[in-house]
Amino acid sequence: MDLNDVKEWLYGCSHCGTCKEVLNLFAPSCPAGERFQLESYFPSGQIFIARAVSEGILSLADDDIRERIYACTGCLSCEQQCGVYHHEHIFEIVQALRTEAVTQGLLNPAYMVMVDSLRKDDNVFGKPKAERGEWANGYDMKDASQEKVNVLYHTGCMLSFDPELWEVPRSALSIIKAADVDVGIMGREEACCGGRLYEIGYLGEFTKYAEHCLETFNSLGVSKVVTSCADGYCTFKRLYPKVNIEMKFEVLHMVEYLDQLVKEHRIKFTREVPMKVTYHDPCHLGRHMSDAAVYEPPRDILKSIPGIELVEMERNRENSWCCGAGGGVSQANPDLALWTANERLKEAKATGATALVTSCPWCERNFKDAIKEYREEIEVYDIAEIARKALASVLQQSTLSQVSD
Repeated sequence: MDLNDVKEWLYGCSHCGTCKEVLNLFAPSCPAGERFQLESYFPSGQIFIARAVSEGILSLADDDIRERIYACTGCLSCEQQCGVYHHEHIFEIVQALRTEAVTQGLLNPAYMVMVDSLRKDDNVFGKPKAERGEWANGYDMKDASQEKVNVLYHTGCMLSFDPELWEVPRSALSIIKAADVDVGIMGREEACCGGRLYEIGYLGEFTKYAEHCLETFNSLGVSKVVTSCADGYCTFKRLYPKVNIEMKFEVLHMVEYLDQLVKEHRIKFTREVPMKVTYHDPCHLGRHMSDAAVYEPPRDILKSIPGIELVEMERNRENSWCCGAGGGVSQANPDLALWTANERLKEAKATGATALVTSCPWCERNFKDAIKEYREEIEVYDIAEIARKALASVLQQSTLSQVSD
């Protein structure tokens, strides 16, 4: 999508300012605008920029202009609040500006590193492809690239390469295996979903990854692809349909699948987990999913765990404040990403919760980094880690049936 594709939307903004605050709460909704307090960082200002670039008044060769369009986290909170565009188009305009910048060869150095890493090793972190499955080393897991499985667990880049987050996929697969599901992983053969490429304007590269993943998943003959990554889930569900390849499998986020397993009585939480927690809604499970947003399954899971007390932050569900890591901001503007995360941590602490629970590794990573940067005192967990604590049958065994030497 380029500027010509969004041209009809460039003149609808009335600059009323509604996009700047959550309706009825009068709480900030736009991370970049709130951080820098300049109109050009708010959605209404970004639309002005797009209009001026389209008319030749401004140029994307201006570093200050590109800095602003890459400060958007793509959280879609502006679209949730806007009464003109009605939950669409604003981020598409920002993405069109980013695509135009890439087309003109005006490349962001931070993104060039990420794209080069993807081309070389199929991940955004510059890690060797051979290390992608190391999180599962020593565990008895089916290799879906070598043998037939019914359910494929897609780990994603962040959970594959960040050792501090390895307990997330391990916990998720412990739970799935406890339900006696025929599940496997791709390990080193897994590839990036390509979602970040789409959000930063590299549409051609995104299409290559989408085609590869769709063809691979279809060839495996799996009935379901389950992932703990909200970004990957949204990419599969919302972006892959843009590619002209039939999807012959169902896509579920781990919270949806876990909620199903609980309600089908295939797993039962029996151990008490005495914690007061608050839940953070990832943007890619919420607003990005529009009418198919996944708001209640994670809350239903937490409420079904003995000992858990769930308290809500003021901004929750469709009004959730972004973690700050989305839209490539954690790579290009880490200071903004961490500031945004810390704003959320302060909101979480205000509830009296001792732990913040989420369902996205990008959120979890950014929150953990902000805790270190700002010296906050609150724990952060993925929901699978909490659920695993409540499963007696899992705790009585070594995780994932660890294979002895």
